[in-house]
Amino acid sequence: MVSTVMELKLRSMLTKYERTRIIGARALQLSMGATPIIDVSHLKEKSLLSIAEEELNRGVLPIMIIRTYPNGRVEKVSIKELVHKSDESHAI
Repeated sequence: MVSTVMELKLRSMLTKYERTRIIGARALQLSMGATPIIDVSHLKEKSLLSIAEEELNRGVLPIMIIRTYPNGRVEKVSIKELVHKSDESHAI
């Protein structure tokens, strides 16, 4: 029962490990010459990590997360869905 509740909670948010991995991967892409997806002129700090984090927070990164659960179930989730769900859950 507890694992089911935990799975439901995890489905609606990024784990700290997923968040870190996504920001790091996007910062690496930016360091190799990728163009930022957002307008960076208004950001206070223009480091690659802060740009990647802001892109993630806005939900503009076209990335899918593949989660494999202990029971063997595989779930593919779009970051856009997770970012919007976590925004809604923080607003409650």
